[in-house]
Amino acid sequence: MKLFPKKAPHIRSDTSNKTVMGDAIVTLAALYFMAACYYGRRALLLGLLSVGVCLTANTVCVVLRGRRINFRDFSPIVTGMIIPLMMPANIPYHVVAVAGLFAILIVKQPFGGVGNNIFNPAAGGIAFAIACWPAQIFSYPLPNATIDLWGEVNTSVSSSAAYTLSIGGVPSVDYTTVLLGQQPGPMGTTCVLVILACLLYLIFRGTVRYQQSLLFLLTAGVLSALFPRGSAGGFASAFYEVLATPVLFSAAFLFTDPATSPSRNLGKGIYGVIGGMVVMLFAHFGGYEQTVVFAILLMNALSPAIDELAEQYITKKRRMRYGRKVAIDLSGETGFDTDTGAPAEAPQTP
Repeated sequence: MKLFPKKAPHIRSDTSNKTVMGDAIVTLAALYFMAACYYGRRALLLGLLSVGVCLTANTVCVVLRGRRINFRDFSPIVTGMIIPLMMPANIPYHVVAVAGLFAILIVKQPFGGVGNNIFNPAAGGIAFAIACWPAQIFSYPLPNATIDLWGEVNTSVSSSAAYTLSIGGVPSVDYTTVLLGQQPGPMGTTCVLVILACLLYLIFRGTVRYQQSLLFLLTAGVLSALFPRGSAGGFASAFYEVLATPVLFSAAFLFTDPATSPSRNLGKGIYGVIGGMVVMLFAHFGGYEQTVVFAILLMNALSPAIDELAEQYITKKRRMRYGRKVAIDLSGETGFDTDTGAPAEAPQTP
């Protein structure tokens, strides 16, 4: 038998970068289809531009570092697809291009490339664009509006549900409109039913762990119901905060990034609960109507500490179980009853 030495870690699993990113591409493509239905071909062109910029920047960085290009690395494609979906369909092309360059050149590659980045590249690129062009980022065209492919975009814009909540109001859109995506907002984050289907698909495939995303959404929903920003309280506040804003989209595609999340299921659960708290804190006290990407970047920074605490707890519990097992084994050898701990009776001699 011929053996081929490979570098650690030696893990047997059906998941890989190719399968994880492939699942993300399939689900993001469904959102681009819905964006094209609502806003026309410009939505697709924005996605193609973003993917092209991210792929080119990533390839140049890999070549400059003297490494071989990995054609199975689909992470730049996923980053490029996410960025425009978190922006309005009338966003200028140069904003998308700069956000993609920032995501790859500043957030991803300086830390070693795929799997080594501390922060989610797409979240970093979107946050940079928000800081530089807030007026363009938060000016949303109405759904089913005709948007020109080239030149200056002159369309009627409207405020989003996130803006209405940020000023203490109650969104005027009804629940059905929100679920069907017929509301102004980022072109890929408004169609709630499709995003929910994508999230369930990713959970079913094992690409996303339910502990992380569902606890994130549940925590954000409970806190928004207990501490509403507007006059709408209870269920209405939780509905609009979670489903009428980019929180649901972020729970499916940004918050669950495997490279910037804890590895243990316990850590993922803690990460989800704390993440829901941080998102609502940013929503109440943040300076923009969309603050979920800033909350995700903060959680990325806390991820190693949460993973370390979860690992220490699991190790402690494992040692306690091992200690009890050893004690039981020793009690059996030394004549103690393993059920009561009392000395076992000596066998009667005839």
